[in-house]
Amino acid sequence: MNTGNILEKILDSVFYNTSFKKASRISKNTVGILTLLKGVLNKIQAEGKNTVLQTITSKVMVLGKLLKFYATGEYRAIDLKNVVIIITAFVYFLSPLDLVPDFIPMLGFADDIALMTFVFNSVSEEIEKFETWLLNRDIS
Repeated sequence: MNTGNILEKILDSVFYNTSFKKASRISKNTVGILTLLKGVLNKIQAEGKNTVLQTITSKVMVLGKLLKFYATGEYRAIDLKNVVIIITAFVYFLSPLDLVPDFIPMLGFADDIALMTFVFNSVSEEIEKFETWLLNRDIS
C-alpha cells in the first residue's frame, strides 16, 4: 500500500474527521492536552518497543514535548491550526478504531505511521522554531 494512497484515505475517513472535531475541543483545554499526551506516551511505551512504531517514536516525542510546553503556556509561538493538526494526529493515534485497526498484525499501525509522518513534515517549520526556542531556553 503506497503511503500517499493511505494518507489520502486517512484524511478522508470518518475516523480522522472525528479526531479533528475532538482535537478542536482539546486544543482549548490544558488538562485535555496533558491527558492526551499521557495516553500517547503510554501507548508508545506499551506498543512501541517491538513494533514498527519505533520508526515514529522520536517524532511523537518531539511533537509531544511541543504540545506539553504549549499546554503549560511556556511556549505559544505556534499557530493554533498547527496545534490542532498535532492534536488530531494524537487523537487518531490513540483511537483503537481507525482506518487500519491497531490489532491487525504488521499493518495495524501503518495508518498511524503515515499520519504522524505527514503531520511531522507538515509542521516541520514549527518544530524547528520550537527546537531553537528550547535550545535558547536551556542556554539562558
